[in-house]
Amino acid sequence: MSLRTSRTRYLLAATMTLVALIPAVEAATAQTIPAQTMSAQSGGRATSGQHSIWRGDFDTNSAAWTIQTDGTAAEWRGWRFTERDAWFAAAKPTGVGCDPEQDAPLDPRCFLDQRNQFSRSRGVIAAVDNGIAAAKGAAVDAANPVSTTLTSPGVPVSGQREIELVFSSHYRQAHKAVGRVTVSFDGGAETEILRYSAARISANDGGDVISGQAVVKVEVPNRAKTAVFRFGYTSNRPQLYWAVDDVVVRTPLTPLSGKARATTLQVFSDVQGEGLPYLDGALDLLHREAPKAGAMLLAGDVISGPKENNQEQQIQEYNEVSSIFAAQKHLPPLLPAIGNHDVRSTVLTRKQQVDNFVAFANKWGAKISKPYYEKVVGGVPIIVLGAEGTGTDPQQQDISDAQVAFLAQRLAYWSAQRKQVVVMGHYPFAWSVSGTYGDFYGNGPRDEQLEQIIGRYPNVIYLGGHSHWSPYLRDWSARVRTTGGDPDGFTAINTGALAMEFGPSPDNPWDEDSVTDRPESPSALTMAVYPDRTVVRAFDVLTGEQINEVEVGNPLYRG
Repeated sequence: MSLRTSRTRYLLAATMTLVALIPAVEAATAQTIPAQTMSAQSGGRATSGQHSIWRGDFDTNSAAWTIQTDGTAAEWRGWRFTERDAWFAAAKPTGVGCDPEQDAPLDPRCFLDQRNQFSRSRGVIAAVDNGIAAAKGAAVDAANPVSTTLTSPGVPVSGQREIELVFSSHYRQAHKAVGRVTVSFDGGAETEILRYSAARISANDGGDVISGQAVVKVEVPNRAKTAVFRFGYTSNRPQLYWAVDDVVVRTPLTPLSGKARATTLQVFSDVQGEGLPYLDGALDLLHREAPKAGAMLLAGDVISGPKENNQEQQIQEYNEVSSIFAAQKHLPPLLPAIGNHDVRSTVLTRKQQVDNFVAFANKWGAKISKPYYEKVVGGVPIIVLGAEGTGTDPQQQDISDAQVAFLAQRLAYWSAQRKQVVVMGHYPFAWSVSGTYGDFYGNGPRDEQLEQIIGRYPNVIYLGGHSHWSPYLRDWSARVRTTGGDPDGFTAINTGALAMEFGPSPDNPWDEDSVTDRPESPSALTMAVYPDRTVVRAFDVLTGEQINEVEVGNPLYRG
């Protein structure tokens, strides 16, 4: 995958609409914003396992947040609530050309100080942004420092021994800036539970937190009824920012019992020719980490698939992968998703290429007849989505109405069984995991339709490939909420790639490019699915070391 154009999706170009800015917050005054409450004592979804107690959703109307900013009132000085896209628009420089087609090389200000890399943000966010404030004329210096606090309403915690505060966090460390989160119970003293600063002992290791998720465990005092959380920010420099989204208070998962048994799965993505040298090592690593895996999931792009490939050449590419598989002594059944490189030939019909993909999958145990299907592995439902090779309407992206109906029906069925469901497709959804802020990931109409269906079910874990962004990044996994969907959203996981790694473009803040400034980090994942949770671990194939981990609770579980 040496050319970006080789990854082109058959999508409509997404047009970003910039929403008018929400009026600035006056200093020393309060502004309200919604929150949602769900109490296990008052009819919440689950009575055991992990569940949300309260959601501080900045997009809806219920309880109130307040903002207090000391000093002189000025536009963008202190915390404010803003549409995400309006925040980007406010940061865009005036009088400077930022079109990479016409204004190369771009002015550094066009890169927005990485604001746009907040992949896991959607809709309305909370942001404190000294850079924008100063650009719009506010005084931010040693004589006029910013001190601002975003305060939650009271969160009901009666009967809880421990809770977790979870929020999406996008933070650039300015000189001497400090971000801190505190909690107080029943009107008592504040206790600091998280700090960002230039000190290495801080939660941000003294640096930036790019599109991260904070999970902070908090002990609840005996007989406490209400918790209040405060997000404080102080700085005396006219630069950089802190943005927050999707604040949730939830019950923590209990430690796994020594008798707990999981269904394990092996996961990798995007072999694509260039990843062939790493494939054998990846399979060895996966066998070592998940030796009793019930299946091996491959999230698309089995082959490189040059556009000029004929039938013989495409089959040869599949045979190269098969030869590496054949050298393995302990290979679980393969369950692959079809990727864009698997159907990229302009010589073969799409149906011929889909047939080649299906034949390869069946050679290694998939037992499928088409690219979308369902398998149950050790009691775990796995639903695979993909282009079918029979569509003629480009608006439908080769995804039939039958496939859409299949997804909706099967998710409804498994959710009624309170199962955690793994859904896999090649493409990630826009504004979810690493890199999906880019213009390249504008969702097409079928993507939006599929995501809206998945968004109804908080028990879904969606596995996507295609991006080639590394699981080393903080937003390799994300909780994604859709408009009208379940308020807890679903979990999206970036499976990384065995082939060439991608990252932010050095020439265009809304694009990506191959990573050439450090060694590649081909990656592979394992999944351990228990009734109440799934543990996903990411590994570096070259070093064999675990590089990331996320524990996803099944909110439908009732023990």
